[in-house]
Amino acid sequence: MKELSQVLKTGLWATVAGVSALAILNAWISAQTQPLASVLPGEAKPFFWRGHRLFYRVTGVGEPLLLLHGIGAGSSSYEFRAIMGELGQRYQVYALDLLGWGNSERPDLEYTGSLYAQLIGDFVEQVIGRPTHAIANSLSAGFVLRSARLQPHHWQKLLLIAPLGDNSLIPESIGIPLAQVAYGLLSLPVLGLALYNGITAPWSVRLFTEQSLFSPDYALDAAVVDYYYQAAHQAGAQFAPRSFLTGKLNLPIQEDFQGVSKPMALVWGERNRLTTPEQAERYRVLRPDVPIYRLPGAAFPHIEAPEAFLSVALNFLAEPDLALPG
Repeated sequence: MKELSQVLKTGLWATVAGVSALAILNAWISAQTQPLASVLPGEAKPFFWRGHRLFYRVTGVGEPLLLLHGIGAGSSSYEFRAIMGELGQRYQVYALDLLGWGNSERPDLEYTGSLYAQLIGDFVEQVIGRPTHAIANSLSAGFVLRSARLQPHHWQKLLLIAPLGDNSLIPESIGIPLAQVAYGLLSLPVLGLALYNGITAPWSVRLFTEQSLFSPDYALDAAVVDYYYQAAHQAGAQFAPRSFLTGKLNLPIQEDFQGVSKPMALVWGERNRLTTPEQAERYRVLRPDVPIYRLPGAAFPHIEAPEAFLSVALNFLAEPDLALPG
């Protein structure tokens, strides 16, 4: 009995020591993280939604155009830095950091695709105040499609970059709901943050950015990788990716894509390894009337090939019926 008691005490102290060590490591990482500065042009403004503060920038005059960033650790409107200024020469451009990302508030809640679709529609209604064009990337393109089907009065033309509705990174296995288990682990106060910090360690962010987000031969600036790292480690930055990693942001968008009546066009990076160009053909089958433009680059053709992207975007937005080669 004494031996069992001693084992339990030893295990308890080892657990306490391990948790304490993780807490210290988490605190050290937090202390090393720099405040996130927006590099986009225009005026910085807040938008309060359901008691939470969101950050956006607005520049230019003319018809409104909303830019919506992709989803992934470190994501924010930073991805539009190469095109927002030029777009602002012809449109009133809004770049919104979605709740949980970038410079917006990052509360501890369960994020879903439906929540983001509602947020985006409310932003158009309450901030922009008139039907808007949109350029949206990846999962955010899916959020826009859902909003455009349910709230068509909010939207004009939609330019969607490799739209995605299902990004289940953690599959089911042997009947075990691994995504639910992972969500629970990532929700633990100390261990969850430590797991997230491990996923978003500097080497991991660098490897994923270089090998998945950009083309292998793209001259990626180290400052870009550092920005993604800093964005991924702001206070509360683990909560929205927790939902992303476990599939809670997924929306089945086939019905949305087929049902949207607004002019649409799709853009695909020819070297996109996250959502391959072959997947674009699924959209072509569903809507042969929607043009698909293949551009240089991977997940961010608007970063790797901004001039080519702007040419497609400006032509599409100005002349929705213009027949351009797909």
